[in-house]
Amino acid sequence: MSEEKKIIKAAVLTLSDKGSRGEREDLSGPAIKEFIEPYGYEVVDYKIIPDDLI
Repeated sequence: MSEEKKIIKAAVLTLSDKGSRGEREDLSGPAIKEFIEPYGYEVVDYKIIPDDLI
């Protein structure tokens, strides 16, 4: 019997005021994606949003 690798869908959400405005490159989101993919995760969404409400 062949072993099937289960794909787990994931989303990466980075909270950063400067990142959401394009003033700073987000390095943590891509690092998380690179870290979890070998474990069977498929990143289906990635967003950067501000961490302050205003």
